[in-house]
Amino acid sequence: MTQDAMTTDIEQKLADLVDDLDFQAIDRRMGRFNLFEAMGAVRGELRHSNFLAFLLSPSRNHGLGSEPLLRFLRLALGGLPPGLRPIRSLELLVGDLDGAVIHREWNNIDLLIEVKQLRLVVLVENKVGAKAGEGQLARYRGVVESRFPADRHLFVFLTPDGHAPDEDAYVAMNYADVARMIESLAQERTAETETGLILRHYVEMLRRHIVPDQELQDLARLLYERHKEAFDYVLKCRPEGGSLFQVAKSLVDGDPSFLMDRVGSTLLAFVPAEWGSAPNLNACDTTLWTRTGRSAVFEIKTYTSEAYAYRVSIALVVGPAPGEIREQLYQSARDRPDLFKGLVKPMGAKFATIYGRDLLSHAAGKLMDEEQRAAVIQEAWKTFQKDDLPSLTEAVLEIATAATSESD
Repeated sequence: MTQDAMTTDIEQKLADLVDDLDFQAIDRRMGRFNLFEAMGAVRGELRHSNFLAFLLSPSRNHGLGSEPLLRFLRLALGGLPPGLRPIRSLELLVGDLDGAVIHREWNNIDLLIEVKQLRLVVLVENKVGAKAGEGQLARYRGVVESRFPADRHLFVFLTPDGHAPDEDAYVAMNYADVARMIESLAQERTAETETGLILRHYVEMLRRHIVPDQELQDLARLLYERHKEAFDYVLKCRPEGGSLFQVAKSLVDGDPSFLMDRVGSTLLAFVPAEWGSAPNLNACDTTLWTRTGRSAVFEIKTYTSEAYAYRVSIALVVGPAPGEIREQLYQSARDRPDLFKGLVKPMGAKFATIYGRDLLSHAAGKLMDEEQRAAVIQEAWKTFQKDDLPSLTEAVLEIATAATSESD
């Protein structure tokens, strides 16, 4: 086949793909504006927990009263054998849930639900991306049992796939069931209201990014079999993620105010030059993390997976430095959420992120061309340098110095 014939053939295959009604249906579903994607609230556990706290609270202005809480609790109880349920579903149905109080980050617990009228306390540990820390679930259970000894307790471990908790007292719940529950609320109670629109956006975001949409996956597989050559050609011609990494690398390269730590294919680590002479910031065993011995580094990352394509993030990560230094850095950062935004809880056994933000989000990046992505990354970097970096540099130095003084 000549080159011209091959070009004509692939043009026809691409045209057939674009004209396929099933392809157009997927494109409409995936291309619709989504409020939660626009806000960057896809994988952030804090944002998911905040939204669930809003939805489950009977006193909030969503207009649904205690119905979301009732359905959530019945869903959780359904995962337990009848003999192990702390409360019967009938008791929930006839009981008064309107006075329930939803606490966020009470003793670091994601969601704590108090239903005083029923003497019921519900702990919800929410994990969207990270895993539960070693002993975390047991520790939280102990706190609740100690603080509410006379109440009935329900412990819920919420994950995208219903991952089994390492504590028998917890019931596993998955986001697929939560999505169906919220979808039914949107359809039954709030079909044409602002609340209904927000609920539908949340469910759509969950199915795009958090839980598998089986119907959509089946349709995608059929389309691929039907238009395999066209899809393979498109994938072959897609932009390489490395181009974004080069943009990110150029932000730090050659700047004397930074000390380079390491460079990989999708990750660049560096520290402010001021940290180079601080003993506690250079106290990490070089065999455990980086060869420079840094205790904490800034990491700029790009992503190769489809779910995070075009995303570029920056984070301040504390490594496996001596325990007292790690503890001081993490606890001091946790006490200053105004500066250390995006801190990940709890502190990991080896690594802990105490600051994080996107220079470019996946949702925004997929709507731009390469030139626009580069411009957004560069502008976000300027904002980071102006608004956050100086304060973070100074604060970490102060914490490290204080740790030295205390040890002396």
